[in-house]
Amino acid sequence: MEIAVVIDASVFIKHWRSKNRNDSLLSQLIRQQRRLYVAAVAKYEVLTGVKEEDLEEWQEIFESIVVLAFDESTVMIARDICQQLKKENKMIDLGDILIAATAVANGLPLATLNRNHFERVRGLELVG
Repeated sequence: MEIAVVIDASVFIKHWRSKNRNDSLLSQLIRQQRRLYVAAVAKYEVLTGVKEEDLEEWQEIFESIVVLAFDESTVMIARDICQQLKKENKMIDLGDILIAATAVANGLPLATLNRNHFERVRGLELVG
């Protein structure tokens, strides 16, 4: 059985900034031989903050990670998540809603360092 996980932008950013990248959550997931996925929105979040001189290295990081599209099914799940969070007065950033919806739509857990936001989303399994 394949063990798969969607990686949030926070995991990539922490890995990049870490003095010892071998100890990062991303490195741990790779060592566990998990199948890695990233929501298109999370990839966008990471790449918008990348310096031009680091872009090639980031592209290499993303080469072995499957990008999950934001499709019609994900749109409807994101809408439901947004409605739930509004009703409970527990809103989170739009990007986080879209990332959570992508993980839920694909039936995958989300690896994040931002548990405070993502744990508000019903039906979303968290790793990390």
